[in-house]
Amino acid sequence: MTLALDEDKIWVDGCFDFMHHGHCGALLQARRTAPNPSRSQLLVGIHTDEQIIINKGPPVMHTLERYAHSRGLRWCTEVVEDAPYVTQPAWLDRYGCEYVVHGDDITTDANGEDCYQEMKDLGRFKVVKRTYGVSTTDIIQRILTGKNDHEKHKQEGMYRPTIEELTFYSHGEDGFSNLCYVWDKTFDKCLVEGSFENSTKPAVLVLGEFDLFHVGHIEQLRNIHEFNPECRIIVGLTEPPQNKDNTNNESCIMTIKERALSILSCRYVDGLILTPLDDVASSIDLKSINHIDDPQFVLGKGSFSDYLTKEVIVGRIQEQRDLYVARNKSKGMFIE
Repeated sequence: MTLALDEDKIWVDGCFDFMHHGHCGALLQARRTAPNPSRSQLLVGIHTDEQIIINKGPPVMHTLERYAHSRGLRWCTEVVEDAPYVTQPAWLDRYGCEYVVHGDDITTDANGEDCYQEMKDLGRFKVVKRTYGVSTTDIIQRILTGKNDHEKHKQEGMYRPTIEELTFYSHGEDGFSNLCYVWDKTFDKCLVEGSFENSTKPAVLVLGEFDLFHVGHIEQLRNIHEFNPECRIIVGLTEPPQNKDNTNNESCIMTIKERALSILSCRYVDGLILTPLDDVASSIDLKSINHIDDPQFVLGKGSFSDYLTKEVIVGRIQEQRDLYVARNKSKGMFIE
């Protein structure tokens, strides 16, 4: 059945492997292309592992993990499973989407053809800006080399998010309304004003590093949200404890910026506090504190959080190390 085309129903598609803040930013930008924000919808078409293997090589994250991760993002209205690798107008017609949106980089299929050429020829293609400084390839390279380049990120001003970035990723479901609060270290230092009064509801504080922010994290945040419907869910994004010689522990693969913006994209998060002080919990009305990195902490039953961890993801890459080294080499990333 073909629906009438609606310019407020936006289509995006992709592998969305290792879903990072660049992907999330593209979804947010896509949602904002709808002329009428109050009635906008964003449909996210996701390719299966089999399609990705044929056209690109094996993904790190499995099909069901990638479906679930996208469903946990605030700007996603609906996930369309098994979307074709080469975007087809018939699929957009089936869901009533007039336009497909993609970043300003070219995606090609196994034959080297532009996956969006037919949509471009039909005038049903919109472009948004690709997020600078982050890619799945780069994250995989850090894992392969064991080097996270955080010192370089700090020197280039890329380690911590800017106020502008935090504000952008704090937007609500329609892509424009204010939603999430962001604080720095204490609840007295507000960086981004959200849409709720701090004192109207108790809060649940969820502390953790959230490295390689993945669907296991999202599932636990959803469970916390469902177990505490009367509460605001606030994430406290922590850094690894310092080494014994008081030097910085660089065990996180992702920067604070990459982790923070991914967390803000999650539909179950109402607020974020960056690197909270040890006594931060004493300053607000808290129902509970959860430590998501604690192996003993698993709230409710989960399809993904029962097995998926940062270590599992790293292990998948190391198990196929030669393949990923070769793939990154083809993209100009070498291992010395």
